[in-house]
Amino acid sequence: MYVPSDQLSGRAVYRLMTSLLVPRPIAWVGTQSRDGVANLAPFSYFMGVSSRPPALAISVARLGRAGLKDTARNILDTGVFSVSMVSQGQGAAMVESSLSWPASVSEFDAAGLQPIPGETIDAPRPAGALAAMECRLIHQHDLGSTHLFVGEVLCFHVADAVLAPDDGQGPQVDPRKLDPLARLGGIQYAGLGEVFSLVPPKLPDDG
Repeated sequence: MYVPSDQLSGRAVYRLMTSLLVPRPIAWVGTQSRDGVANLAPFSYFMGVSSRPPALAISVARLGRAGLKDTARNILDTGVFSVSMVSQGQGAAMVESSLSWPASVSEFDAAGLQPIPGETIDAPRPAGALAAMECRLIHQHDLGSTHLFVGEVLCFHVADAVLAPDDGQGPQVDPRKLDPLARLGGIQYAGLGEVFSLVPPKLPDDG
């Protein structure tokens, strides 16, 4: 198949890209509106972008003519948000939080999740999340149909149960214990599957 991207509809491009760029981690983003309504929604256009400063990026699509999603509006209004990682056992609640609830409804309530207030920001995270990050907005790019948000991670919350054994080089998460849920195309998701290591070879000796 060969087709220029400008010959595809926006929906077709989304369908193709989300089935190509797999697996994708899911950012479970917690925000709070100016009216004090706690919001929670998942986004899989999500990546880490820097370690110094620690920073990540999420992409939040618009709702067509309806304008901004609650997540985007809340981030622009407050400048803060939380990002939690979704474990496999939280898949049903995550999907429930993805529905287009009215702005007056908290997805925490709709999905039966307990919100935990942030330590450094005015944005909640779900109590059951095994790992979460509190973020301050440092860049936002309006791409027309999508907002790209870059947040500096101000602090990490990681359950002791998912940490790898201490090797003296700093904390690290054991991916098997985190058991993250990954997004594929359409309504497909995947677990971690087999975990293996690839040791890079040494370069040839110039001598």
